[in-house]
Amino acid sequence: MENVVQYSKIAALSVALSAAAIPSAALASEQDLGVLGPTWEIIEPDMRLAIVAEARGVDWGAVNEHLAEQAQNHTRDIPDWFVPIAEHTETHFVDPSYTLGEDIEALKRQPDGTYQWGVIYEAGTKVNPLEHMQPESWLLVVDLRADEQRELAKSLKARHPANLTVIVTAGDPGDLASDLGQAVYFAEEWHFDRLGITHTPSLAGVRDSRPDVIEVTHFAYPYDATTLEEYLP
Repeated sequence: MENVVQYSKIAALSVALSAAAIPSAALASEQDLGVLGPTWEIIEPDMRLAIVAEARGVDWGAVNEHLAEQAQNHTRDIPDWFVPIAEHTETHFVDPSYTLGEDIEALKRQPDGTYQWGVIYEAGTKVNPLEHMQPESWLLVVDLRADEQRELAKSLKARHPANLTVIVTAGDPGDLASDLGQAVYFAEEWHFDRLGITHTPSLAGVRDSRPDVIEVTHFAYPYDATTLEEYLP
């Protein structure tokens, strides 16, 4: 039994020495796996130089062209509001008052001439913004997917370039702005929640005879700019 053990130790040692004598090239073949991206020496590179090197390979003309195209087409990608088209002409009045849910603070002038933060309106106060500010123009709200409403907006805005603002619920406001040569705005949620716009086309504004409410009128087809003018102050 002792001879068997000794022979086993000698055999294991022989195998280990034989493996050590095999060249490393025999255990692993060399292979060029290529290069993925820029490479640097194993030192911390100057990132400023790296950025400049990367920028030299950029087609800036193509980049600028792409950005310009995005800017020009931006208004085409605005999600539409789905507002029904009016089937009859009707006027209603909207009280924009709301009740404050929390105190409103602002800088208040003190008797000594300094300013300190303090409460100017307490929570629970009912506020009508029209008591503090009156809109300078009336709003014409249209759906540009309807060609008749587009033509109505162009006609009425041409007659009233200063005191009428066009608001678009659907379609491309940028396209209409190009036709008019004036700004056109896309509808926001407060036009419906606070102004009470429910249909298109609509006129909304404040009259001197009723300065505390918003007058909103939607109009049935066929549309006539002269008819809508009768509702403007």
